[in-house]
Amino acid sequence: FFIKTFSIIVSFIMSFYLSKIIWLVVNPFNILVLFLFLTFFLIIIKKKREAFYLLSFSILIIIVCGFFPFGKLLIYSLEKKYHDDVFLPDKIDGIIILGGATNPFLTDQYDQISLNSSAERLVSSIQLIKKNQNSKIIFSGGSGSISNQELDHAKVAKRFFIEAGIDTNNIIFENKSRNTYENVLLSKQLAKPRIDENWLVVTSAYHMNRAVYIGEKLNWKLLPYPVDFYLPKKFNIKPTLNLLGNFNYTQKGSHEWIGLI
Repeated sequence: FFIKTFSIIVSFIMSFYLSKIIWLVVNPFNILVLFLFLTFFLIIIKKKREAFYLLSFSILIIIVCGFFPFGKLLIYSLEKKYHDDVFLPDKIDGIIILGGATNPFLTDQYDQISLNSSAERLVSSIQLIKKNQNSKIIFSGGSGSISNQELDHAKVAKRFFIEAGIDTNNIIFENKSRNTYENVLLSKQLAKPRIDENWLVVTSAYHMNRAVYIGEKLNWKLLPYPVDFYLPKKFNIKPTLNLLGNFNYTQKGSHEWIGLI
């Protein structure tokens, strides 16, 4: 029993820190900056041929990720699955709302709710909660920060729902999860769902695949309720001069695909 419990705790901790380390290594922007530094270093030590190859590859990254909407294509390929209308069963036994729509640090600093670009996760949930008052509601969101685990999304979400006029006594706020895997794992432990129950999961459309697949991995069928779409249904691949915007989409899209892998 003790060996099994210890192994679970170790894997629980390692999966979080390992995911952080992997993202630092494979982050496209970090790779580009590293390549540019290496290029200058190779020039200094007079390895001009190697510097030329590395610089050429760096320019290729800038062209693909900066001038072309490569990042948008990554996100579009994830959202496309959820372009059709959401199917809702007649009976909804429970709803999981995934965190990530708030900024706990700024909320604490300024003593007012700070939302980010994923705010629809919370906004859309208000109507769902009102329509399904007999359903179990779980908000899952701790802190994704390595250095500060005290400022969590659940605390901000509770304040948001109270100010929106929602009775939070009927909502379970899970505040220990640090990533999507832990969101679903800890929510299942709280929900204790039966096999015949219908549970919705509310999260951003581009993030929905990961949540649903993790549910399947944990033998929990979750019905998708996607919100927070980033791109229109008709998407054209054409170059633009919005380098910063394109790089931001590449960051977001590649992060999600790496998470899926």
